[in-house]
Amino acid sequence: MNSVKKRELDLLTNEVQVWQDLEIISPEQGEKILALYDVKKRPLKMILLIAGCVLIGLGIISFIGAHWFEIPKLLRVSVICATYAASVCAYCVLGMKNSKMARSLLIFGSFVLGAGIFLITRMYNYKLTATSGTGWWIIAVLLVTLLSRDEWQLYLLEILSFVYCVFSGAIDIFALQFMTTARESITEFFSPIQAFALIIALYFTCRYVHDRIANSLAMLLTLGIFASRMTLCFGGTACLIILVILGIALSFMNGDAANLGLLMSGLLGLLLTLPEFWRGEFFRQEIFGFAGVSFFSVLTAVILATIMLLQIYRGKVLAGGVFFALLAARYFFDRIFDYMPKAWGFTITGIIFLLGGLFFERINQRRKIQD
Repeated sequence: MNSVKKRELDLLTNEVQVWQDLEIISPEQGEKILALYDVKKRPLKMILLIAGCVLIGLGIISFIGAHWFEIPKLLRVSVICATYAASVCAYCVLGMKNSKMARSLLIFGSFVLGAGIFLITRMYNYKLTATSGTGWWIIAVLLVTLLSRDEWQLYLLEILSFVYCVFSGAIDIFALQFMTTARESITEFFSPIQAFALIIALYFTCRYVHDRIANSLAMLLTLGIFASRMTLCFGGTACLIILVILGIALSFMNGDAANLGLLMSGLLGLLLTLPEFWRGEFFRQEIFGFAGVSFFSVLTAVILATIMLLQIYRGKVLAGGVFFALLAARYFFDRIFDYMPKAWGFTITGIIFLLGGLFFERINQRRKIQD
């Protein structure tokens, strides 16, 4: 079932009624069409339920942890297993994916399972590192996700995958400090191989569960891994240039690849508009009377602005418009805002936002007319 906004469902309902009046479809076919969609729920209830179950789970785990050594070993294992089994049973009894409370209890069970992995292995003096422990937790949550096809479990799986990539070194959050030289050899690009296997498993799971948000998060994780590995193996500036070129090429394709390409070219292209990210002897040379770093940063800005305008023209209004606005804001606040009175600065900024809003509204109206 597809979730849509209420106004979109109302519009579809009116259209289905028109089709029935014109005898294009029968009333039975109209009901089947409307049954394919439901109203997208607001996330506040979901956030409160998840937060409540997580906090209760942490409270129970803290209580058990405070009295951990006073409880016999077998009883400790029994408490953890029974708590997890109870959460799974409650998930099944309450209606599984049809109940928000049931799904929250399953999330609670997954946290109990993760805590149990670390507590039980420590109890029996089995050496478990943060990386390996998170890896076993990921395997358990992956199995639960495949069995339940629950989006919330998939989101938890992706959070744990990011944590695992940081612990294992697949994502180095300080990689961009190696701008000019490589820290690792090219043979270590796919190290650790488990992180890349995890990414492949995530994409298959996203397709199995059919969740676009999770697929976008998997793309972000993939981008983080490749950007980090390329930075460590090639150096930061070369890595950013390669990824931006690849992102531009992908952005003109169709489907999810285009979204990933827009994300890569937009985010990393913005970094290359900063002279600080152009490091190396070659980029320090003077070009056409300008400092090399300034020349290449401005050239990147011009290319990025052109690409985003082309994306807006092709119909990618939101993504192209956001990155174009960020690019304009970057130069406005960095080069112009400090040189004018604050009153004029805020006024001009407000006018720019108003014009941007009117521009996007006009494009949306034009697209509705064409549709």
